[in-house]
Amino acid sequence: MPTVEPSANSLPSLGLLALALTLFTYALGQTGLVVPPAGSLATVLLLGGGLQILAGLQGRNAQTAGTLLPLGLFWLSLIGLKVLPELGVGQAPQPAVMVAYLSMWSFFIALLFLASSRQSRALQWVFGSVMICLMLLALGNLRENPVFLISGGIVGIFGALAAGYSGLAQLYNQGAGRSVLPLGNLSNPPENQQERSLVS
Repeated sequence: MPTVEPSANSLPSLGLLALALTLFTYALGQTGLVVPPAGSLATVLLLGGGLQILAGLQGRNAQTAGTLLPLGLFWLSLIGLKVLPELGVGQAPQPAVMVAYLSMWSFFIALLFLASSRQSRALQWVFGSVMICLMLLALGNLRENPVFLISGGIVGIFGALAAGYSGLAQLYNQGAGRSVLPLGNLSNPPENQQERSLVS
């Protein structure tokens, strides 16, 4: 049986953990309960997005790159749209721009959600939550209704927790050499579940 290089096999899991960090921080700010300073938010988005891009570039297949690279670029672009204007660099985008931006990305995440239907329930929950989060945030910008923003933030927090669990479970299962923490794999037999990563 061929041996999988551990560092390469763990990259999608690290990408999920970076997604959990960025999504949790951004979603928490949208709820209004805890609003991180613009500088701190920019740092988290920059690190998390950079890690996702790095994981995508180092990934073993095109599917990994096709998932992690756009997600990383999403967070980096969000810095330019939302964070830099708060720091006094540039102008804040008009609501219509944010609606189009978030709607476009929610459509992309919807494609990832459909692709995850043959992978695991955990990934379905991650991408489904991110998709709903972005849709609610788009509605919040469209109607200028804080209820949609708060709801989107709450859904995003649950999605971040799901991404964190998925990333940690994949790493633990790979280290154990068997499926210990359940991910709800849909197309792989139990003995191969530890080899099933984010998009492999």
